[in-house]
Amino acid sequence: MNRIDIFSDKETYELHININKIYINELLKETKAVVIDENVYELYKMTYNFNISTLIFIDAKEYKKTPEFALKLCEQLMLKGVKRKDKIIALGGGITQDLVTFSTSILYRGIKWIWLPTTLLAQADSCIGGKSSLNYKSWKNIIGNFYPPSQIIIQSDFLKTLKEDDIRSGIGEIIKVHLLSGKKSIEYIISKLENYKHNKDIMSEIIFNSLKLKNKILEIDPLDQGLRLKMNYGHSFGHALEASTNFAISHGIAVTVGIDMANYLALKLNKLSSSEFNLLHNFIISNLKEKDYISFEFDDFITALKRDKKNDNQNYNLIIPISFGEVEITSLPIDDKSEKLFQNYFQEYYNDRT
Repeated sequence: MNRIDIFSDKETYELHININKIYINELLKETKAVVIDENVYELYKMTYNFNISTLIFIDAKEYKKTPEFALKLCEQLMLKGVKRKDKIIALGGGITQDLVTFSTSILYRGIKWIWLPTTLLAQADSCIGGKSSLNYKSWKNIIGNFYPPSQIIIQSDFLKTLKEDDIRSGIGEIIKVHLLSGKKSIEYIISKLENYKHNKDIMSEIIFNSLKLKNKILEIDPLDQGLRLKMNYGHSFGHALEASTNFAISHGIAVTVGIDMANYLALKLNKLSSSEFNLLHNFIISNLKEKDYISFEFDDFITALKRDKKNDNQNYNLIIPISFGEVEITSLPIDDKSEKLFQNYFQEYYNDRT
């Protein structure tokens, strides 16, 4: 349980879990540039043999996840002497990944990179698939492409320095991929996350299973043209919630709420029974705390939701369950009736907790 071959439209690449640190230090020694989250460096500068002359620091803030900062990263890589045939290393979370994915894809029309994700969200979900998503002005994740790393190395030790909120954010994405992958996967993750409360060591197993489930989808649809759209389960609502709270709510927590909201729509559309919705609802909200329910203006939420890139001119195109453990893209008209349905969810399950 320490290797997965990840499929992409370009090539199959390897993902390793808990590899020997000597191997990582050799990689660090050989590369011309290491792009690293500033906080990760401070936490692990005594653990790994970093060469300070090769380091490019990323201040991993949401407002810096833009094309402008991606171009600045390209400039820094060139100043480090990186050429087209070189391979760089990156360490950090999702923001670092988005910037490095985009920058390495456009510099010299593509340079190779090795990815060491350091957050649970990145390790269990975003590290595979090769997708970059950058913000532009008020549009969330509107610019991007597909450019996977040549290798991924997941070290569970990185999780030991994460705050509880960061762990819960990653669990939101873990819940997502299991809830869309069938009844057995739902039963698996409910059981495993209950056990995780008493045994933190099983997180590596949970990460491994999450990535296997996502990789099955990537093998069929590497470029988001069909089946992979299911991975956006909860994301339309989650992104709108992030934007309407000015990103005061983290991505994984917003997705957690978004999944619950998508299930609520499925209930109202008679795709889920009350017992099925309640089972999922009680499981989902176990990942939330009172402080996660941040106040926002509903009009701002609708404005952000209308900008979702899956929509067309007449419809919200949302990923919602069509049965217990299966989701599909479903169109709802952009009108007052749909907005009332969204508002009802917040009134019943959200607003009374803010």
